[in-house]
Amino acid sequence: MDYKQLGMSNQDAEWLASRKFTIEDIARIFNISPIFLQDYSHSSYANFSEASRAFLGQTLRPHLVNFEQQLKDALMIDLTSKSRKRYVIEFDTSDLLRTNQQDRFSSYDTAIKCGILSPNEARKREGLLPYAGGDEFSQAWKQTVEVKKGQKMARMVRAGKFDKVVKIQRQTTN
Repeated sequence: MDYKQLGMSNQDAEWLASRKFTIEDIARIFNISPIFLQDYSHSSYANFSEASRAFLGQTLRPHLVNFEQQLKDALMIDLTSKSRKRYVIEFDTSDLLRTNQQDRFSSYDTAIKCGILSPNEARKREGLLPYAGGDEFSQAWKQTVEVKKGQKMARMVRAGKFDKVVKIQRQTTN
């Protein structure tokens, strides 16, 4: 009977552990998640998307802000001047924060209803062509509900007979 080793030797296991430690050490030096160094041992979809946000906020943002300030200083842009000419140097990082389609469309829906974005602006962010009338902002936030005053209707509302209130409103509006 011959002996054949099925597992790895202690030296090989130690070498693999030191390699993993090296990846974690490099991640610590550059302030990035080990996920970005192809170490997926402790990752899932949820923490990968969070790691992407953290990468932007903790790793890239300080460098981008520093670079923006360097450009402003190099181009001598005076942000305190009262002249009509205003220049803003800012990196667009919205691509790095892109979420899944359902979350994006939900946020577009809220922004359009609140009058923050026009439908064409939301379409532009998605890379779609504008449509006629899409530059108008929603007025949903200005809408109010009017309650018609009437003794009979008020009694029905208090009594909880809403189906009859609807019938009366339809009769009075026709």
